[in-house]
Amino acid sequence: MEFKLVKGVPERLEDYREVFYNSRLYDTYFADSDRLNDQLRKAMADGDLYVAMSPEDEAVGVMYMTRGKGIGTDLVKIFIGVMEREQYPSMYIMTSQFNTGAKRLYQSLGFQPKCLLHDAFRKGVSEWLFMRPNRKLA
Repeated sequence: MEFKLVKGVPERLEDYREVFYNSRLYDTYFADSDRLNDQLRKAMADGDLYVAMSPEDEAVGVMYMTRGKGIGTDLVKIFIGVMEREQYPSMYIMTSQFNTGAKRLYQSLGFQPKCLLHDAFRKGVSEWLFMRPNRKLA
């Protein structure tokens, strides 16, 4: 799938929210509150929200979540490239324990699980912390 990566803008907030709908991530963390709006707004205010947009100008991925069309792989590769270019010695990424697809993806890209954090963001939900060394510094 082709896409372009753009910075999120407040006018498209609802479009970005739609990326999360019908996912376990949304159901677990965001369905019962305005937390998703708050986090997306904060990320935009900080200039940290990047959105994958289709050629039809549809939001198809956000750094936090994708729809399983290979966008997540490309976004993680972009993340790795930035971290390598900036010469960070290690990079860290987290995913919910239930998100086995993300765990497989991260491991396929060289991330190794370091620990399982219980109740890190939400009581009753555990998060995997992954680490990947910067291979360009080795």
